[in-house]
Amino acid sequence: MTAHNSITCYVRYILSRPNIVFFLTASLLLFVFQFIQQFIVDLAYHRALIENQEYWRLLTGGLVHANTAHLLLNIAGLFCLLMLYEHQITTQVWCGISLLLVFCVNIAIYVLLPSTEFYLGFSGALHGLYAWYSIVEWARKQSWFPVCVILLLMIKLGIDAQSGNNFSSEIIGMRVHWQSHWIGSLAGAVLALAYKRKAA
Repeated sequence: MTAHNSITCYVRYILSRPNIVFFLTASLLLFVFQFIQQFIVDLAYHRALIENQEYWRLLTGGLVHANTAHLLLNIAGLFCLLMLYEHQITTQVWCGISLLLVFCVNIAIYVLLPSTEFYLGFSGALHGLYAWYSIVEWARKQSWFPVCVILLLMIKLGIDAQSGNNFSSEIIGMRVHWQSHWIGSLAGAVLALAYKRKAA
């Protein structure tokens, strides 16, 4: 009976969390962009088209995916992130940070990686959100758990750089752009430090 009550309380806690609002909003947005990408018009990052003044691709390129498996993988990663911490962030802040990270990743790819002609996916920004949320949570509580998450993130970044993340490549059917993961993580850390200073 006690175990049942504990599970019930946990489920109610999870479903009542403000972070769920952001998760549902972000998931719906990503599904809408994926529908547009697959059935209406290409929204991916294309360097040649960006140079032809299609600057909106610097944002939409991080909101579309190679296929449904790619999309669901990133949505699952987002869900796991939002379940890690008790600290509640407003939907407005979540959306603002997410879109800023998408833009930062794409701008960095454009400026720093001229060999990248094509790119799509939310994973760069997702890695940035892991870094951002963990640093914000560490600054709030000074606990060991966010530090462990950051260490695991760093290990994953190292594995990505060494192997290109073959497991994810097989799932999404294309090469993983591991550089975007590094860029997103660094951008997330910088934004977290700025957010911490503003909050203080």
